[in-house]
Amino acid sequence: MLNFDVQTQSEGSSALVTIRGDFDLQVAVRVADELAEVEATGPELLVIDLSGLSFMDSSGMGVIAAAQARATEAGRRLVVVKPPPTVRRAFDLSRFGEMITIVDEVSAVYP
Repeated sequence: MLNFDVQTQSEGSSALVTIRGDFDLQVAVRVADELAEVEATGPELLVIDLSGLSFMDSSGMGVIAAAQARATEAGRRLVVVKPPPTVRRAFDLSRFGEMITIVDEVSAVYP
């Protein structure tokens, strides 16, 4: 059984994708597919809540980085909510943290 869950919701021109548990190679395609479905609706703001993550590997980072690249291309704002300290450190070491907006609470940006 996987320690993983992804949920999506939308309100107005904003969408929220909440990812909990282990975000690794085993579930990366599922998250990418969920993000693609949400992006297809054309939200102006895409919020990815990582506050419930217990682990994320490089495949998870790749999915988030690809979502950021698509957001930039589409003129969409992407915000990441409170990645765990280890994930935040990986973002900072890779300088990916300089390319994305990170906030501490979903309520700061959504809806």
